[in-house]
Amino acid sequence: MNLAHRVINDDVVVVDINDDNFEYPKTQVLKNYVMHLLDDQYKYLVLNLSNVMMLDSFGIAVFISIFKRCKQNGGNLTMFGLNKQVTHLMELTRMDRVLDIWEGEGQAVAHVKP
Repeated sequence: MNLAHRVINDDVVVVDINDDNFEYPKTQVLKNYVMHLLDDQYKYLVLNLSNVMMLDSFGIAVFISIFKRCKQNGGNLTMFGLNKQVTHLMELTRMDRVLDIWEGEGQAVAHVKP
């Protein structure tokens, strides 16, 4: 799994998921990667899903785990760049009501902080 991160404004981390299939066991790689970032005192996280073409239930579970951890740290999680298929899955599972999903990076970064 190809992951990269960028720090914006000293406390917002954008994680770029550069893989088209986001399914188990790749989901665990993202979870471990992000948990290390959150352990390093970052608490505002933005996930870039613009390269993700397929998502499974393990991916959704990882998003929820990351969301909970951000909230426990006093932070937040937003995401952007979802394609039609991934958006549809998020709507079917009603995760679009739980997670903050935006079209572009600028919107996601602007809304990650309260």
